[in-house]
Amino acid sequence: MLKRALRKIVKGQKGQVLIIVLILLALGGLLIVPTLNYASTSLDTHRQVYEPKTLELYAADSGVASALIALSNGETTLDDYELNGKTVSVNITDMDDGSYLITSTATSPGGGSTTIHTGVSSSGGFANLLDNAITSIGDITIKGEVSGNVTYGDNIYIEAGGSLNGTPTQDPDLEDSWPSAAQFSTYYGTAVDKDNPEYPIGIIDLNGVSKSIGPCYVDGDLDIYNSINTEATLTLNGTLYITGDTLIGTTRNDFTLDLNGNTIFIESASANPQRALTVGVQCTIMGSGCIIAVGDIYFAPNGDVGSEDDFVFLMSVSGTTLLQPIGNYYGSVAGSADVLLQPNCYLEWNSIGGEGDLNFPYDDVGVLHGSTTDMVLGGWDIS
Repeated sequence: MLKRALRKIVKGQKGQVLIIVLILLALGGLLIVPTLNYASTSLDTHRQVYEPKTLELYAADSGVASALIALSNGETTLDDYELNGKTVSVNITDMDDGSYLITSTATSPGGGSTTIHTGVSSSGGFANLLDNAITSIGDITIKGEVSGNVTYGDNIYIEAGGSLNGTPTQDPDLEDSWPSAAQFSTYYGTAVDKDNPEYPIGIIDLNGVSKSIGPCYVDGDLDIYNSINTEATLTLNGTLYITGDTLIGTTRNDFTLDLNGNTIFIESASANPQRALTVGVQCTIMGSGCIIAVGDIYFAPNGDVGSEDDFVFLMSVSGTTLLQPIGNYYGSVAGSADVLLQPNCYLEWNSIGGEGDLNFPYDDVGVLHGSTTDMVLGGWDIS
């Protein structure tokens, strides 16, 4: 019975499936045009609304990156610029607590805009070393007049005849942010050609004739002097990188060393009595610049070091700095420091005309002129 019923049903189907398929095709034909129109409208909306906002966001983000680079170069102002057809305006606000507020706005020609607000602070760095007359992770001994603030890790001793016109601050954690020899070596190493060292016999004799050197790499000890009693000047035109113990003006005749905004970096780690760097009375130092040694420094040049318009930074990365010039010193000293000034002489910290005046790896970004410290970005607010 059941089989006969099924056969009747099957025999009774006369093209119903074809009719259904035709109906579905007709409906599909009616729907495809508005569906395509909807997709086209959606794409146009994305292109007209979302794509400009995305490009604005990318442009504003580039403004934050530009601000970080500017800060690493000691700058806090940037000119407007164009990117992706958007005008990017960046404002950097110093919050006076070691942090900055960056506001970057990208504006479209039609008037739309996207703004990013973010805070940035240093996780450590080097520029703070330039803010004090003396900075030491260990002790500071002062015999003479020091004008400027000092920061020390262990103890400060002001001996008879010594005075401090500034604020002493003890920071037991200073060592945690102290730059390493490797950081300076990496930074200054990029400024010289280590594959082609110069002065292989380890002597620069002015011989009574002024000359310029740098950038220059010396692989080994170096002795700089003037063998003839005729006035001469050695001017730095780039980094002078030395891997061995260095003597400057310890013998022979007087000469002038013009730092000219550049840096002498001594990688030697020799300690007393074989100091990494000895600067003697036959040398007079002029101009702004940095003298940095990995090891002990004995610094006793003739006359004033720098001037009220110059800034000299002297640092022993991992040793003691004995400062004993035959005159006044203008700038900053870092490292475990013994400041033994001559009677009526003083160490005076003075504000740098601009951090770019020194060849120094400023805080703050691992880019930091190529250095390795970091700036930490806070939360982002996008509007």
